[in-house]
Amino acid sequence: MAKGKGWRDLIVAGLLLIAIPSLATEGEPRVLTVAVEAPFGIDPHFLFVGPNMAAARHLYDTVINRDSESQFVPGLVQSWEETDETTWTLRLRSGVTFHDGSPFTAEDIAFSLARVPAVPNNPGPYVSNLRTILATEIVDALTLRIKTDRPNPTLLGQLTNIFVVSHIAARGDGTPAGASTGEFNSGRAAIGTGPYRLVQMNGSEGMSLLRNPTYWGSPPAYEKVEIRVIGSDASRLAALLAGDVDLIENVPPGDVARLEREPRVAVFRRNSDRIMYLIPQVGAERLALLTGSDGKSLPTNPLRDVRVRRALSLALDRSALAARALDGQAIPTGQMVPPQFGAYDPSLIVPRVDVEGARRLLAEAGYPQGFGLTIGCSNNRFVNDARVCQAVGQMFTRAGLQVKVETMPGSVFFPRTVEGRNEFPVILYGLSLSSSRDASYILSTAVHTRDVQQAYGQGNRGSFSEPDLDRMIQAAITRSGKGRDEGLRQAMRVAIDRVPIIPMYNQVTLVAARRGVLYEPRMDEQLLAQQARPSP
Repeated sequence: MAKGKGWRDLIVAGLLLIAIPSLATEGEPRVLTVAVEAPFGIDPHFLFVGPNMAAARHLYDTVINRDSESQFVPGLVQSWEETDETTWTLRLRSGVTFHDGSPFTAEDIAFSLARVPAVPNNPGPYVSNLRTILATEIVDALTLRIKTDRPNPTLLGQLTNIFVVSHIAARGDGTPAGASTGEFNSGRAAIGTGPYRLVQMNGSEGMSLLRNPTYWGSPPAYEKVEIRVIGSDASRLAALLAGDVDLIENVPPGDVARLEREPRVAVFRRNSDRIMYLIPQVGAERLALLTGSDGKSLPTNPLRDVRVRRALSLALDRSALAARALDGQAIPTGQMVPPQFGAYDPSLIVPRVDVEGARRLLAEAGYPQGFGLTIGCSNNRFVNDARVCQAVGQMFTRAGLQVKVETMPGSVFFPRTVEGRNEFPVILYGLSLSSSRDASYILSTAVHTRDVQQAYGQGNRGSFSEPDLDRMIQAAITRSGKGRDEGLRQAMRVAIDRVPIIPMYNQVTLVAARRGVLYEPRMDEQLLAQQARPSP
């Protein structure tokens, strides 16, 4: 019986191969090999970080699409309308199918939205992107209505981070979470509508993809894609120069000038949407890694004093940090948004370093001899992250602090620093802001008091909380039309003064490719094979 079933499977497989026409035509580029820095998973609702999102965008579409400039564009949802101040109506593209041939309908979006908060043991849930959503209503197969509990001008942006999975393939045991993260990462449930379909997931080493022949949009230029994880900057660059890979992300900033003189490769850059900042831990009354001159833990947490946090900001030489730790491939800032986003304030210049001013503030706060602190940092998630932390540590030392720097892979860093578990006095962090294109996302995520029910403060890893500022943020982010930018700008100014986070610089997206491959970098920094094409 088993033998007969096996022969039937082989016959069916053969018929399928005959039935599907070859995706490549004569002379068409076939394989693109891409090297990325960090391991990733392909459950698109588990761990809300860039590497996972970049991997997911090959396989799935988001509810609302966004382009390389982070503008919101039609995709699975062809048009949208704000029916009233708390109702959005989404009209879906017809004729779209999933990789397994099943039709895409409004039920798939509804299922995906319901799955996001239900994924268990999620160290970085996507729930902040559901903020204000009260209910979804399937009007018909191609129409979905979303009700919010208050006006939310940034809802469309939130939906650019919510990936759509097949409610049939991912329904699992019938619970809201459906298929497990393991079932997605094995490939069984990883069925999307994206430009590529999964051939094989290779664990922490990468994945193999094949162009989706029924993709609703413009077909990507390359038929097959091999995505490899190469964590070392030097190894990733060596693989490109040797011709082992065609495209790499996170080019080391110090190598840019040399690569631009290298005839075998081309460098592509774009200012990103990511602001990098420090998060001081202000929620804990005491921390083991805050010490006095005797090396023993301090009885109270100095970072709860705003003067100490302001001293940390004054100790930073942001221009030197961008020039040296990032080899000029960053833009110094003291603001929470890049210049092209809403609420950017041109009147706020980059703060100047003032070491003596920092020392005076520390003395006023009761620490004339400083104190000891540890900076926690990833070493494979952000551009030159470990190097940046070492440079920050040296700057703090000049202001009289005794600093240790502890670095670790992102897979360790992110779970270890979630709100409620974060033991580090200061950590390096960054947020990609394309989902709002203004200050509303960083204010509601990194500054607002953590509120799981309202989906506020998911990135508030320092447990900062000021109710007056919370109210100001809520009023600003729910406002639309005239006055919205100024409301956000005012909230940002107050937040900058109270120092829940310490903005330092705006990252730059750096990608390199072998000659013969053109690439369009994205503002959201995500490296996508579908953005590559052969040069004419």
